[in-house]
Amino acid sequence: MRGKNKKAERDRKVIPFPGLAKRLIDLGLDALKDKEYKNAAKLFNQARELDPDNPELNIGLVVSWVELGVYKEAKELCRELLLKGIGDYFQVVNIYLMILLNLNEHEEMIHTIKALLEEKQVPPDKEEQFYKMLEFCERALEETDILDVTADLDDDTLTGELDFLAQKSEQEQLLLISQLAHTNIRPYLMEVQSFLGNPDAHPFLKTLLLNILKEQSVQEETEIHKFGRSMKVNPDHLPDVMHTEFLIQTLEELESRLSHENPTLMEFAQSLIERHNFVLYPFEPHEQGFNDWAAAYHFLTAEYQGEPAAIAGLAKKYSGDPENINEIINRIRKFEEISYPII
Repeated sequence: MRGKNKKAERDRKVIPFPGLAKRLIDLGLDALKDKEYKNAAKLFNQARELDPDNPELNIGLVVSWVELGVYKEAKELCRELLLKGIGDYFQVVNIYLMILLNLNEHEEMIHTIKALLEEKQVPPDKEEQFYKMLEFCERALEETDILDVTADLDDDTLTGELDFLAQKSEQEQLLLISQLAHTNIRPYLMEVQSFLGNPDAHPFLKTLLLNILKEQSVQEETEIHKFGRSMKVNPDHLPDVMHTEFLIQTLEELESRLSHENPTLMEFAQSLIERHNFVLYPFEPHEQGFNDWAAAYHFLTAEYQGEPAAIAGLAKKYSGDPENINEIINRIRKFEEISYPII
């Protein structure tokens, strides 16, 4: 019986052909080039059993998983590669940061980027790119913290009349708005409308209030001022903040050109557009076409990633106007200067 077990054990052992790992890696790279990501991942995994520390196959496997949307596995493999020192350190770090971006793990991105900058691990020609990415992550984290506060606060009862403009800080305004999200807003409608009509009030906070009015089906006509523009709206009839024409059309323009060409850049651009759309809501840009806006966001996100693109080339790619694109880029930079209330 023991003899049979030993024979079965020997039969289960696979003796690889010489050069099999390299052959699997080459096939995986070919599959990756042909965008056959599932097959590429399978081939790289097989090769990894034979040559686990090979940098080429490990990077290929990470890229395949990213393209397949398997971000958590890709993240863990990147961590392993960084810990073991496998592959080009800076290349692996760049991929790791983009994976964190896709997972919306902005806090980890901030920690990683700060550590890289403090330890002088970033090449001088890449420092500006990393500082811009750090600023982007900090703003995204601020916004996430604000939305978490508005969702998680207890259902406190508001007493007395609200006077937003009498509050000394935007943080206090935010806390009042957060309380309104958990109570009937109609008794405070006059104060809310006064805040929405104040051109100096924070546009992000105004969007939070409009969302509350819409969620509670408030139909009273309300005037809102943002960015030097004003309009009267019926909150109940407003589109959802994530379903504006600006957001949908601009993302469609980008997706038709970037979703297969550079999915990571697409994710980065989408995150940026969604943040700016929230601040603009319910207004939508109307001076230029959505294709020009898409080209501008392509330019800025590529710049953030240290892959600058020529405006003239993007104008051709998106059938846009170079002057319009340049003007939009400057407007978007102003959006990025808007600070959020600190919790």
